[in-house]
Amino acid sequence: MSGITTTFLLALLAMVLRTVLLYTGVTVAPFDFILVHMLFIVLAVYFSGHFLLGRDPSRGAGELMRAGFQSAVLYALLLAAFTWIFYKTMDTTAFTVYNDKLVEGFMAQGHPEALAREKVGAMYNAGTYSLLTFFGLFMAGSLNALLFALIHDKLLRKFRG
Repeated sequence: MSGITTTFLLALLAMVLRTVLLYTGVTVAPFDFILVHMLFIVLAVYFSGHFLLGRDPSRGAGELMRAGFQSAVLYALLLAAFTWIFYKTMDTTAFTVYNDKLVEGFMAQGHPEALAREKVGAMYNAGTYSLLTFFGLFMAGSLNALLFALIHDKLLRKFRG
């Protein structure tokens, strides 16, 4: 198995889990699922280095970092695309409910409803959330790629015998 295959499988698992939760009636707010993504991106980056060293133990930290970055980009791209599709076609009310609560808060502060709805709707929607998902996952994955490259290179390589 390779790191890319593992990353693809982890991304697919995240997509299936999110979809199953929706159709079983478990309500998960858009920002609450990020912990699952963080776990999966850590696993994807770790296994990319693990499998690379398994095939060729002479690989250096730079190559380990590159493999981690590739996994991070793949996971972030797949999940950003899925997130946009998910909130546009499957869970179309998630942002409506969230935005209505925000609009109520702005109206309580004295802002007109139309202006509050326009501003909130422009900020909290499937498009902006998928962009936030991509950049957030990519940044987290990049940090993990740096850390795991050093851990694999300096520490775990010694245990591979």
